[in-house]
Amino acid sequence: MSIAERIKRNSRAISDALAGTREYFELATTNLTLYRALDEAFAKHVRGRVLDAGAGRMAYRRLIEPRCETYESLDATPAPGIDHVADLQDTGLPGDAYDAIVCTQVLQHLPDPAKAVAEIGRMLKPGGKAILSVPHLVWLHNEPHDYLRFTQHGMRFLLEKAGLTMIQAKPVGGLICFLAYAPSTVVLALLRPVRPLFGLALLLNRLFTRLALLADRLFGAKNLYPTNVLVIAEKPLHS
Repeated sequence: MSIAERIKRNSRAISDALAGTREYFELATTNLTLYRALDEAFAKHVRGRVLDAGAGRMAYRRLIEPRCETYESLDATPAPGIDHVADLQDTGLPGDAYDAIVCTQVLQHLPDPAKAVAEIGRMLKPGGKAILSVPHLVWLHNEPHDYLRFTQHGMRFLLEKAGLTMIQAKPVGGLICFLAYAPSTVVLALLRPVRPLFGLALLLNRLFTRLALLADRLFGAKNLYPTNVLVIAEKPLHS
């Protein structure tokens, strides 16, 4: 097995083991910056009946569920806790059904993201909110289903084409955040089989992540080099 394959396999195993915990978001700079931005967005816009679209490991369930009346998850892959097994590009779920739809780090894995955004718009109630995050700078992952990268301008185009109004676009993380991601990933993945060293590496990585985020806030130039883009969109009350 090549080093690249070992890194991917071990990184996936670490994420699977820690998904849904605070430690999951402290694995890397990109995880933690996105966690903080989404926590703020959920506090403002999550309410009522919510669909976690492309939920995967349901890493954000603990942030979403206390803020809504009903939490539902959707993913293309069956797994414990997934309520709806369906393709986000054509879910088969009813229209005008959800007060908010969360879709984080999913659209890059779909061959037709415009169709998925249109489906999100169809499922939202009038006045409902879509909370979407997409990557701009990120390593290749989940291959071969890693198709696209996004800008806020591209997201505005997709949303408006789907009849949604973008009410906020926010760059999340900058260049230093992106560059710091690789050392965390590589070191943790390679040390995972060595249990005593892996535990120490996790502790040191938390310190490294916070120092990197401090540097990113000062020098990351996130408006020019966003790691991810977070957008909030609304379905008009009257079409």
